[in-house]
Amino acid sequence: MIRIATPMKYLAAIVFLLVSAPALAAEPAAAPGLLESSARMLLALLVVLGIILLLYALSRKGFGFLPSAKGGAIEVVEMRSLGPKKGICLVRVRGEELLLGLGADRVEFLARIEGGAEAPSFEQTLQDHIEDKP
Repeated sequence: MIRIATPMKYLAAIVFLLVSAPALAAEPAAAPGLLESSARMLLALLVVLGIILLLYALSRKGFGFLPSAKGGAIEVVEMRSLGPKKGICLVRVRGEELLLGLGADRVEFLARIEGGAEAPSFEQTLQDHIEDKP
């Protein structure tokens, strides 16, 4: 069975080689002092943090190592908070826009929004819906 190494294993191997290569190439000498050991540890830490930040930046740009949810059928157009754990959400599902009420423990359908160029704004639709309720 062939096992594919994860990026973290590659990262650990690279850091190990970067840190240990100068020690292996150098001639045996007296034990390093506290300042030299601390500087080496700090340098290794900076290298590891730099690689982690580089991988994070590449994954955010779309060269992802992490799976993404692009191309789904549901798109959140806009969300508004109405208080703690309460809000409304405008979502687009297969070309239809739906206004949903969000609570702490439930999601409630409020209205179907008609699309088109002359469609009213989100704020106007919300205001119309609030005025229609008793």
